[in-house]
Amino acid sequence: MHILRTGGEYAREQQKLCEVKVAVFVLTGSILLILPIFHVWVLSLIFFGCGLHYFKRRSDWHKGILGEKMVVKALTPLDNSYVLINDVVLPERMGNIDHILVSPISVFAIETKSYRWHYLNRFPIRQAIRSAISLRQFLKKQIPLDMFIPAILVSTDPNATTSQSSSTVNVISLRNLCDFIKDQRNQSRLDSEAKKNLIHEILKVSHTTSQKEVTAKKWLLKYIGLLAVGLIIYIFYVFSGGNPYGKWVLVTKIVDGNTVHVGRGWRNTTVQFLGVDTPETVHPDKPVEFLGPEASEFTKKTLKGRKVHLEFESSNQMDKYGRLLGYVYRSDGSLFNAELIKRGYARVIAPSYSRYYDEFLNYEREAMAAGRGIWTTKVKSIQFPSEKVGKIIGNWKSKIYHLPGQAYYQKLKEENRVYFDSEEEAIRAGYRKAKR
Repeated sequence: MHILRTGGEYAREQQKLCEVKVAVFVLTGSILLILPIFHVWVLSLIFFGCGLHYFKRRSDWHKGILGEKMVVKALTPLDNSYVLINDVVLPERMGNIDHILVSPISVFAIETKSYRWHYLNRFPIRQAIRSAISLRQFLKKQIPLDMFIPAILVSTDPNATTSQSSSTVNVISLRNLCDFIKDQRNQSRLDSEAKKNLIHEILKVSHTTSQKEVTAKKWLLKYIGLLAVGLIIYIFYVFSGGNPYGKWVLVTKIVDGNTVHVGRGWRNTTVQFLGVDTPETVHPDKPVEFLGPEASEFTKKTLKGRKVHLEFESSNQMDKYGRLLGYVYRSDGSLFNAELIKRGYARVIAPSYSRYYDEFLNYEREAMAAGRGIWTTKVKSIQFPSEKVGKIIGNWKSKIYHLPGQAYYQKLKEENRVYFDSEEEAIRAGYRKAKR
């Protein structure tokens, strides 16, 4: 048997391509996994999954290379009247044929499979049929020569089985392949000139179209290009969220009534509203406080997805948790920190040197007098001495309450005192318990 074209080139190129894809996808997934970007680990898992998929494909191509060599070895006993052309890529994406065997009487399209078929019965048979039909159409167009081309499906796995039969596909085991070819009789015969032209056209297309297939280098360049485009889009998306220290920044998430996230991607920053304190809703060591959910909902409805401008105190820009401390200005120029106090959603904790200290205190007194928000609990301002005994005493300036027996219970100035009947009442009014 004459072997005019050795096989495995296409399969080896595909194996190399799969190896490159495995390395690239795993590397990309690893880089994404260590990036400090929220929820990016989901994307990294997708890349790892792609890497695992192409690792399996690489293994399949390796088995295919070994299987094609086994088919060539099985056909070796044929005499010199047979011509074998391996690894033929037809033009215009008509397909890739593992082996084309030209006999004195006919042409065979041989498809090799190295895996078991019991779970993929239809796919290998259909592929063998497509290969035979594609080769017939190619020869009819190029020579022209219209003849029936038998499709042969060979398994190199001795345990492969198929429950589907087809009149147009011959499913042959590797050990019976050579005998089947010798015994094959076809009504149409090839004359020497037709056989010569047929072999010439197949060899010509094999040398030209195989160069057009995707190589590992081409795929890598394409992947890098797509990755660069994706990176540019992501950077544009991140910077479209603004700069916390710039003219504006986008509010992307509401943590609670006085804490938000601004910016996007790696520029995502947590901002604590300076000078105000809303009731707790997400504190790990405290229960949800009175009017906390309502304050959070108000901040969400007002700020989420909106552009704001931040200003800072030069001497107090960060808290101990690394959050920015800022005044939040809406697009209409209003100060949102003050709005929370006016509506009774927050109490004042601004330091005395704050530029808005006096203004915030005035807003708080107005909210308390009107009984808005957290100040809805009415507290008696005039009480007889007998009514004060055993009461919980709050300091309206510091918003701290003291229980009987605590260190500063009797040391508060009378003008700063507010009396409560219970701790629950004090908490609802926005006060917190003294530490000692």
